[in-house]
Amino acid sequence: MNLGIKERLDETLEKYGISQAQAAREINYSSPVISAYRKGEYKGDVQKLEGAILQWLARQAKARERKHVPIVETDDLRRITNAIQIAHAEKDIALIVADAGAGKTSAAKWYATYNEKGTVLINVVSGMNRRMLVHEIARQLSLDIMRVSFNTLVKNVSDMLFERDMVVILDEADYLRADALEFTRRLVYDLGQSGLVLIGLPRLKYQIQNLRNDHRQLESRVGVCLHLAGLSRVDAATIAESVWPKINKKVVDAIFNVSKTDMRQFTKIIERMQQTMAINNVAEPDVDIVETAAALVMRRGGQA
Repeated sequence: MNLGIKERLDETLEKYGISQAQAAREINYSSPVISAYRKGEYKGDVQKLEGAILQWLARQAKARERKHVPIVETDDLRRITNAIQIAHAEKDIALIVADAGAGKTSAAKWYATYNEKGTVLINVVSGMNRRMLVHEIARQLSLDIMRVSFNTLVKNVSDMLFERDMVVILDEADYLRADALEFTRRLVYDLGQSGLVLIGLPRLKYQIQNLRNDHRQLESRVGVCLHLAGLSRVDAATIAESVWPKINKKVVDAIFNVSKTDMRQFTKIIERMQQTMAINNVAEPDVDIVETAAALVMRRGGQA
């Protein structure tokens, strides 16, 4: 057993707050095996295990070399959080729509992080129905969901929302089943008298306004409707400067020209640029680095 490797493993777990279980999954060994190794009790192929640990440590070191792209206060972030704040404070319904990659999810997470006690944030999965939705809201409100009838759970959730100053945010709400979308309005807004925020692709607005779906009750109650155009050049510069404070404007323009208004692609290109710079020992980004990084990112709409 190489004590140096064991010490590096222990130090990495402690320094970055990584659980042993998480490390074990990423090393591709079971948690009991990693535990036994750290105690000096592992009876298997120690050399093979240490090789896997060294590879994992190298990946961790490489990941930590890159500067994380932070959530910065862009114009769109302010607009989204303002819409959520209105829904929260006025017990209203906000509808926020934009194309994929506009930063909707990041903004919702940002609001939930700074309003943890007053926010229920649900990442909707395809086909989510009323029962699944109620169970998830109840779980986040720390309500008992075992051996509780659906009708009782609905009452318990609405009562809890009514008693507290809450906002329920449904991210990717366009994936809700039609009956669940209307039911959410009834549960959160009508019965719970709480703020409700529906976030999704532009089709969500169409779903609500399509008369065949019979969402007239929901449509009439939407107090804030925000349709985002996507990443602006000003916000793009703000994001890039949060990573490289002295970045050249031509470099920012080069990234923006590739990603267009897609914030997700913009940040992914920055992440690939960081990797490319680390590999080539480059201190400051340039247009060539942008081109190299952009080639590694899938473009939208089949762009080359």
